Amino acid sequence: MSDLKPVQILLVDDQPGKLLAYESILSSLGETLIKAQTASEALAILVKTDVALILMDVCLPDIDGFELASIIRQHPRHERTAIIFVSGVRMNESDLIRGYETGAVDYVPVPVVPEILLSKVKIFVELYRKTHLLQELNEQLEQRVFERTRDLEMSGRALHQSEERLRLASEAARFASYEYDASNGIIYLTANAAQVLGLEDSRSITLSEFLGHVHPEERTVAERSLRLETSPETETEVEFRFTGNRGSTFWVLNRARAFGNAGEQDQRVLGTFLDIDHHKRAEEHQRHLMAELDHRVKNVLANVLAMARLSSANATSVPQFVAELTERLRAMAAAHDLLRRGNWTAAPMHELVRTALAPFMSGRHPNIITEGTPVLLPARPAQSLALLLHELATNAVKHGALSASGGQVTVIWSASEGEDSFKFAWSERGGPKVSKSDRRGFGLSVLETARSDLGGDASWEFRQEGFVFQLRGAIVEPAFEAQAFDPPVHEPRAQSPTANDASLSILIVEDEPLVAMQIQMDLEDDGHKVIGPATTFQKGMELAQRGGFDFAVLDVNLGAADSSPIAECLVAQNIPFVLATGFNDLDSLPSILRDAHRINKPYEVRDLRSILGQCQKAPAGN
Repeated sequence: MSDLKPVQILLVDDQPGKLLAYESILSSLGETLIKAQTASEALAILVKTDVALILMDVCLPDIDGFELASIIRQHPRHERTAIIFVSGVRMNESDLIRGYETGAVDYVPVPVVPEILLSKVKIFVELYRKTHLLQELNEQLEQRVFERTRDLEMSGRALHQSEERLRLASEAARFASYEYDASNGIIYLTANAAQVLGLEDSRSITLSEFLGHVHPEERTVAERSLRLETSPETETEVEFRFTGNRGSTFWVLNRARAFGNAGEQDQRVLGTFLDIDHHKRAEEHQRHLMAELDHRVKNVLANVLAMARLSSANATSVPQFVAELTERLRAMAAAHDLLRRGNWTAAPMHELVRTALAPFMSGRHPNIITEGTPVLLPARPAQSLALLLHELATNAVKHGALSASGGQVTVIWSASEGEDSFKFAWSERGGPKVSKSDRRGFGLSVLETARSDLGGDASWEFRQEGFVFQLRGAIVEPAFEAQAFDPPVHEPRAQSPTANDASLSILIVEDEPLVAMQIQMDLEDDGHKVIGPATTFQKGMELAQRGGFDFAVLDVNLGAADSSPIAECLVAQNIPFVLATGFNDLDSLPSILRDAHRINKPYEVRDLRSILGQCQKAPAGN
């Protein structure tokens, strides 16, 4: 490729030394290297210059690389220009998604490995050349085919040349060309069609035989794309599933154009078949990822909303409510940071305790003593324990051992094999005399949440020497036993005028304990009886099979499972239900759940009341 004209490669980095290193690595390609140290310099170059590739540092002095990439993509000339990000900071999943959304094609970490960088740049330079060459060849092919319809002898020679060039281009780009002859109903394929379509060494195939390989759902559109009988010069572009001779099914993109007179025997259709299965699978995977991201964000918002509403129940002023909610959210954020460092799988218990209690520790004397064995907590109990530690410490500062000089808190935990594999104890001494309060605050709800997430037992005592809390559970596979403790008790609020007149017995299946408590509180405030809540699939199925209730509220995702089997059980018993979900895309839901009533997280209690009202008014059996 030495006889080809050099292409332009733009290097963007604010460090001259790195630019010099990139220039040294890439000089062997023989391409033109343009350097820029700021985003402004890069944009000024790109306005005047057509480049094949941009090698860009993520961290720039004026704007970051993500913003620069977005600006570049807005220019028509650079909508498809390849961008490779260089980063000296480890990129997390959200950074990678953001980069790819702005149009990045790859990432290169620092320190740069010269061979890898050279190989990647060479690939995109060659792809740039081949893309431009392919565009030119397609234009030449269309012109030569048009000339063939006017002069058979000249078009024969032109077709031979174009077929040869197309063969080279298609082998490089891995697509197959074809020509459909309407006079005999035969599709003539190029040699590489066997590789693309999986038709072995077939060079021709009848239209009916070809359609036999097409998925029945797309067979009609595939046939129309091949016939193109409506008018001359008609163009089409359709996608369909195709099954080769070896039985593998994949997606194919057909781009076609008709030549000749509509309805006449000499009409021909020229086109290309491109294997886009990888692209379609990537689209489907991305769609599922976005749906899952949407679901998780809605779950977080639902937890925050539940936390806010539960916090407001005992707040005496707006500033107090804001301060308490802010500190609780910070406790959850600290747990999230630990989980992020552990790839969202687990967090070390000692780091969780140190992070949660650091604001409460005194530098003068050891007012908080911690001791425990190495334990890795899964994501859900880690978040619950972070909030639990915050509530225990806050209560100790307000009313317990940390409110007095010389008071002391001891935190001990351990892990072992067995049913109760995790043990946690919080004990206070040296503070003022404590007594049990008649009010039920947010803190007590948090104690029960931690207990449910660990699937174990919890106890607390207001002893003479101070408050004591103990927790035992299984951290490997947390399970929630709804009957292991009494349901939360709260002071009844004034019943809403929109509440249902008739009392119902309602099953709650929700794997977020705070959200489950809030739904339970709303339903009980409206005079309904709550069954559960159940925060695991197993407990939800057990209660559903037991029956004996009028309605159910089901979360769609229950850990690694979904609630489809529970919904099937309810349908079999003719028990109506509503879904509480963070999914907005119905295709992301199992088929049996798509027609059910839904309330989106974070939910509004008026929506739940409305659905309950509809079900109460509906005739039996509907």
